Amino acid sequence: MATQKYNMVKNVFFSTITTFSSFFLFVLLIFVGRLTGVEQNGIFNAALAVATVFEMFTDLGLRDLTARNVSRDRTLASKYIGNLLTWKLMLCTLAYVAMLLVVAAAYDYSPEVRTAIYILTISAFLKSMKYTFRVFFQAYDLFAWDTGLVLFERTTMLIVCLSVLFIFKSILAFIIAFTAVRLIDFIVAMIVVHVKIAKIKPQFDWGFIRHLQKEALPLGMFFIILTLFSYIDIIMLSKMSADFNAAGLYSAGFRIYEGVTILPTILYLVALPRLSELWVKDRTRHTQFANRVVKYMFVMAVPVVVFGYFFSDFFIRLFYSSQPDFFPATFTLQLLFLGILFQYPNWMLDSILISIDKQKIIMLNGTGGLVLKILLNLWIIPRYSYEGAAFATIFGQFLIFSMSAFYLVVIHHLKLPIIRIAVKPVLIGGVLAAGFYFGLPYVPLWPLAIVLGGVYLAGLLVLNVFDKKEKDEFVKNLLSFVKPSA
Repeated sequence: MATQKYNMVKNVFFSTITTFSSFFLFVLLIFVGRLTGVEQNGIFNAALAVATVFEMFTDLGLRDLTARNVSRDRTLASKYIGNLLTWKLMLCTLAYVAMLLVVAAAYDYSPEVRTAIYILTISAFLKSMKYTFRVFFQAYDLFAWDTGLVLFERTTMLIVCLSVLFIFKSILAFIIAFTAVRLIDFIVAMIVVHVKIAKIKPQFDWGFIRHLQKEALPLGMFFIILTLFSYIDIIMLSKMSADFNAAGLYSAGFRIYEGVTILPTILYLVALPRLSELWVKDRTRHTQFANRVVKYMFVMAVPVVVFGYFFSDFFIRLFYSSQPDFFPATFTLQLLFLGILFQYPNWMLDSILISIDKQKIIMLNGTGGLVLKILLNLWIIPRYSYEGAAFATIFGQFLIFSMSAFYLVVIHHLKLPIIRIAVKPVLIGGVLAAGFYFGLPYVPLWPLAIVLGGVYLAGLLVLNVFDKKEKDEFVKNLLSFVKPSA
């Protein structure tokens, strides 16, 4: 439809640029380990994990609920901006006080970790403030502006913080520079929102805030749980081990894994507003679109799992070549890659649940996955250390996936045939895994990977993973991106 408000390909294009700009942050985090060693890397990542957990208490679901509501009615933008600014500042203050009390007790034996957490928490709060206001660009279909702001932040951070790291080789100096860049970036983002979306005027409508926060709280609790799910391994390793080496080794693999797990956000950022809009306008198209995005996640996940597993040793040796002490993290990374088969689809199942106003369900599902992971970690970390923590991640992701799929298909009766959607990509993935396993003794890794990449694409076409309508719509949208319709 030429007059569609949504141009899927354009938004995916800008969302892709935004997502891949995270590579700049990935480079920074890798160089922290390369230049400071395993133990300092463990200290930094433990501090960052704690700061990130407290960051989640400054949003409480407001970001994604705002994206959904403003996508449905853009006239609400000014009211949301003013009230969110006031409310989030209050949440940041309360969360920081709570952090001071918890950290003083939990890390009384390590002043270095405490100082790192104090500063990194400020940085995390600034990121939370900015990210909440980024959703207005997504709701207004201004993905180009959102991309520009993110590129500004991450390019500046890469240049400034990497320079500081090379000059001082100090975790503390790096953290201070990191936070300073975040402050500048937040100010710039607010100026752009003020000019492009709506004038920023602090407001405090308690009735509006209370209603919004009540509705968003289940979603907020889910994201707190999701953050804990991601970082609880590092926190538990730092507390249950004699030193920070286990946390440092796990973090070496986890940072590479984390860099790859941002890929689903390309589609998530575009799909959530679209699914939310279709749910109130056209339930049939909502179901069709939900089927597509879940399928796309499996198509994306399968090669990442297979190629990531067989390239894990290469990645660890490439990124930590100057620090051989990190090389034992290879098996940890391989295990984490296996969990991506469930982690990628989980993003889309969550977006579908949010779009149909089922925030409580994803909160309950996430709680189940987190509890299982903590219990497994308590048993497995003393026995298998950081490799055991990676096993716990796989089982936790699988439980969340199973619970979300069960609710959507069995309880909500959404026509989402997940097994049928997944079977073809997974079958082709099995062929790829066999190709690597039997081919590596005779063919070098890279040539074999290129050949098997072609096999995967050919398999998608031969098995008709994408139907004719999807192919036609993709070509139509691609042409409209190259030459916009009048």
